[in-house]
Amino acid sequence: MLQGLDLWKSFNGVTAVRGVYITLYTGINCIKGPNGAGKSTLLRMLSLLERPDRGTIVVFGKRVDADRWAEADRLRGRIAYVPQTSELFAVSVKSLLSMCGDRAKAGKWAAYFGLTRFMDRNAMALSPGIRRRLQLALALACAKEALLLDEPESYLDDEARGLLADALRDVADSLVVGYVSHDEPLVPCRHSYFMSGGTISPTQ
Repeated sequence: MLQGLDLWKSFNGVTAVRGVYITLYTGINCIKGPNGAGKSTLLRMLSLLERPDRGTIVVFGKRVDADRWAEADRLRGRIAYVPQTSELFAVSVKSLLSMCGDRAKAGKWAAYFGLTRFMDRNAMALSPGIRRRLQLALALACAKEALLLDEPESYLDDEARGLLADALRDVADSLVVGYVSHDEPLVPCRHSYFMSGGTISPTQ
């Protein structure tokens, strides 16, 4: 279980997230809402990549308070995150996939997303669609307990969208999956939230 408790975040005087309480359970947890609602900021905080101004993140029972952020370094590896953009490090695909340490798992997801023939290519020289496949393969290979996805279907063709949907169904019983989207997600949601103006509420 991954929780955000009374999370606040502002940028240049503009409040992006306002006192959000959210719990992500094992399975697919969807966060929908319009552009500018604060969804991406919230997901980065839950990924321990963005320090909240106030509030607490609970990572499978371990508290990370905004004023004691050093604890985030120890827990960040339990969460895999795919950003909204398709940016990657300018190194080979093979090098990126080796980051998780589990070669068999990385190889499985690379083959699943059709990346085997790109192993020696520079990741940033690939098309945005192939980079997105690589991001997803890397996240699925690295995910230990949680997988947080920000608009994961962006840049994907129909074939890759189908692969992603099947992959999420495959891992839904073993991982906490957070899925941010402003459209209908590719897979059914076990838990759904709607975010607008920096605030959030559960939906049916």
